[in-house]
Amino acid sequence: MLLDDVQADVSSQLEDQSNLGVQITRKNDVPEQGPTNRGVWFQIPNVTAVFADLKGSTELSSDESPKISAFAYTYFIRAMTLILDRFSVGYVDIHGDGIFGLFSGSGSRFKAAAAAITMRSLVESEVAVQFEKDTSTDWKLTAGIGIDHGTLLVRRLGLRGTKENEVWAGKPVNVASKLSSAAGSNQVVVSNRVFNQYEKSSKLRRRVLIRSCGCDEEVEGDGLDAEVEDTVELWEQEDAPEGMGLDFDKIHILRSKWCSKHGSEFCEALVTGKRPVA
Repeated sequence: MLLDDVQADVSSQLEDQSNLGVQITRKNDVPEQGPTNRGVWFQIPNVTAVFADLKGSTELSSDESPKISAFAYTYFIRAMTLILDRFSVGYVDIHGDGIFGLFSGSGSRFKAAAAAITMRSLVESEVAVQFEKDTSTDWKLTAGIGIDHGTLLVRRLGLRGTKENEVWAGKPVNVASKLSSAAGSNQVVVSNRVFNQYEKSSKLRRRVLIRSCGCDEEVEGDGLDAEVEDTVELWEQEDAPEGMGLDFDKIHILRSKWCSKHGSEFCEALVTGKRPVA
């Protein structure tokens, strides 16, 4: 009988895995795929996860035509994949209407920030504009983006062959996904542990400078050789949403996008660590 056969297969597989045990191998960088060696897991410290979620996709799937839904998913996922790739992400995976990328190393938080702000900016200026042009729908294409940092374990699991996939165990991916869900339309939301690193750095400080450089937009970061007229808060702090199992009390929200005049140099500064020059 089918059920008896399935039960016997599962029991045999569990006994086999029990006999193998678990071996942990430390890696400094995010691998393109997890180990297939039986019982071996990779442990990667200093990983920053960026999770981008297509906001309101459930409503879209329920209320709009399949063609419009297909446009939304295609434009969003392709654009987000391309952005992550251009920022030299270590690994990319797609989860339903969301996509996550993993950055590793000491500067991973800042590469993740640059990618996330670019996602937020280009969803509004490129992806949503093309989507609206091609579909003429009232539904607005927006993204919620979450960022978290920590240690991950990875291994390829499943049935050998086409049914094997990477399994990422640890907080960063799960928390980044939850933060993307908590984000409003075209917001970047980061955990306390990520924000603390941003606040310590002059590359993504807490205040944004409003400058008399002929630019009518708020400029991300600091370092421009222009007269400062005023400062406003770059990040907004809120209580962490309840019921999500988060291990911190506060989240930090960035609603800003790249300044059209200075965004490129500040993006470069985040990635390279160099101060931008006006």
